[in-house]
Amino acid sequence: MAYPDQGRPGRSNSDSSTANAMTTPYAARPRKRTAHACGACRLRKSRCDGRQPCSWCTENEVDCLYGKQEPSITQGKSDQILETVLRMDGLLRSIHENLNEHNHVRSIASPRFSDPSSPDHQDFAKVANATISSTHISATQDLLSGSFAAPFPSLRAQFHPIFLLESKCPPMPVQPRSIRPVFTTDEAERLLTSFQRNVNFWYPTVSKATLQVLFEKVRNGFMGNTCEDCAALLVMALGAASELIHVVFSQTESRGFQSRQQQSELMTIANVCFDEALKLLTVAYMDVSTIATQCVFLAALYCSFLQRPLQTWGHLNTAAAKCRSLIAYGTESGNVEDDECIRRIFWSCYIIESDLISELSHLPQSGVADQESEVPLPGPLQTHFTESETESSALYFLSCISIRRLLNRVHQLLYAAEKHNTYTSSRDESLRALITELDRQLVLWHDTLPGFLVFKEDTRECANEHAAFLRQRYLACKSVIYRPYVEIVLKHNDMAHSRETVEGAGRCLKASCDHIANLKSFGQTVMIDTWICSLSMTSTMFIILVSLQNQALGPTLLEHNIPDFGPHLRRLLTSWIGMMQQKSPSIEQSIRLIAEIEHLIGASR
Repeated sequence: MAYPDQGRPGRSNSDSSTANAMTTPYAARPRKRTAHACGACRLRKSRCDGRQPCSWCTENEVDCLYGKQEPSITQGKSDQILETVLRMDGLLRSIHENLNEHNHVRSIASPRFSDPSSPDHQDFAKVANATISSTHISATQDLLSGSFAAPFPSLRAQFHPIFLLESKCPPMPVQPRSIRPVFTTDEAERLLTSFQRNVNFWYPTVSKATLQVLFEKVRNGFMGNTCEDCAALLVMALGAASELIHVVFSQTESRGFQSRQQQSELMTIANVCFDEALKLLTVAYMDVSTIATQCVFLAALYCSFLQRPLQTWGHLNTAAAKCRSLIAYGTESGNVEDDECIRRIFWSCYIIESDLISELSHLPQSGVADQESEVPLPGPLQTHFTESETESSALYFLSCISIRRLLNRVHQLLYAAEKHNTYTSSRDESLRALITELDRQLVLWHDTLPGFLVFKEDTRECANEHAAFLRQRYLACKSVIYRPYVEIVLKHNDMAHSRETVEGAGRCLKASCDHIANLKSFGQTVMIDTWICSLSMTSTMFIILVSLQNQALGPTLLEHNIPDFGPHLRRLLTSWIGMMQQKSPSIEQSIRLIAEIEHLIGASR
């Protein structure tokens, strides 16, 4: 990267640069092809444009149904996941109804309307929203301020409310003068490719066609002050950040002087591009369009990289509000691709906001969770150079959405304050039935994963980083589902508990231990989820500490190498925040608490 007053290396021959740019993948137009086809187009074996309804069905006055296929037609992987999500929703609805009949509790509010493209949209309309209750309490704060922490005054003394810590964090520094970066064609390609391979794979919200437009903005030096210029700067910032994480945490990467110099250069590029994007972000905030929404969402992702949860939430809230408006009234162009981009940003906001709210109690919500059952799941969108990479990204995205929805329902059904306080005994039939059903939903989700995302529940290596990240989500969900059994045993320490209760508590503890043991420097974890991961690991370590003191639960932990957990987590978290000039105070607190829990575990053995 160069700056205007330093010249433009590699750009001395403009004709040569233009010729080079035309040969890059960004210069090629995307193929207009959809990953899903309606039932009629599948039977005709003709191309479907993916509209709802599609053009052919509209012209021929035929019902346009997606997911309804003849048995003889091979079912696509993405259709299988979509239908599994719907089956999971249907099964969850059934357990709601059964519990309501037995306990006469008020059912959770139903959505106003459903996605007509869904194969079971009449039933889908009855499904409860997968939202975290406004009365939800942060697991970390709840555990460390509750009765379980009473025997450990040193932990209570070190803990401070998370929101208070983050709200006192110094503001992000902004350069007083504009320094628009200038990139060679090769540099622009490398960073855009890094963005596409990483960030746009995890949250596939920027189409290949849009990336081509942004590539031209980068190649021409960001000469304007438009939303497109802002988005191009943010894409470059995120591309540099994702490449930095790869360089720092790749096991094969050199740790010598050259590597450190490369890290410094990438961080400088990322910060300069983000700094310049912030100066244009007011344009995106004042506009309600697809590209403006993308700008604000990408800014939220970069704040996640900076480990700034409150700033992430602020940008995310604005992006979600724009999404809701554009979904309700339509995008400015009415283009199918723009509509799909907005839906994908909506679901990305849903995932990240749910993660934030799970640890920031009473944080105002944007409303995406209240509307999630009304918005179609992600459909076809060309986001990558190849069809296979586009499909893999879409499948991974759908898998992340469905596990986050299940996690939200677990929080809603088990940990909403008015319900959580009613479960005082493992003999409560409604609790046992609910936990059994939620576990069945989790197994169903795992069994339906496409081949490249399949993982083993133990500590064996996964085929790729994406499967390994999903395993972390799976283990977190499993531990949360079975945690009520642990709490019941701990609250009634003087009681004899049934084998089913102790086994259920053991499942929670095993999933918690496997979660810690399997944690590594996954790109998505380091770049987006460092903050949420630090708090989650703190509460997990605390549960292990308290369980070790219990006669019924202590023996279930013997097979795990507990003394290694503290050093392992502290080493990871310390390395993750080491890249940041300004450290997150709540992550630093988590590291201190984990160190203290490690000391208490050692003293008790």
